[in-house]
Amino acid sequence: MFKQYFANMESTAMPLIALWLFLGVFVVVALRVFVFKTTSDFATDAQLPLDDGTAISTREVKS
Repeated sequence: MFKQYFANMESTAMPLIALWLFLGVFVVVALRVFVFKTTSDFATDAQLPLDDGTAISTREVKS
C-alpha cells in the first residue's frame, strides 16, 4: 500500500523531513526524561494525584 503511494510522489523530501524531525524530538525528550533526570524534577509532580489540599496531622497517621 505504501509502496504505491510513494511511487507516485514526485518528491519524497517532505515525508523524510517529517520522519527525521519526529525522531529527533523523540530522542531529545527520551534523553531528557531518562538520562538527565533528577529526583527533584519529578518529586513534586509525582505527588500531585495524591494531594487534595488537606494537611494530615501526625495523630491521624496510624502505624
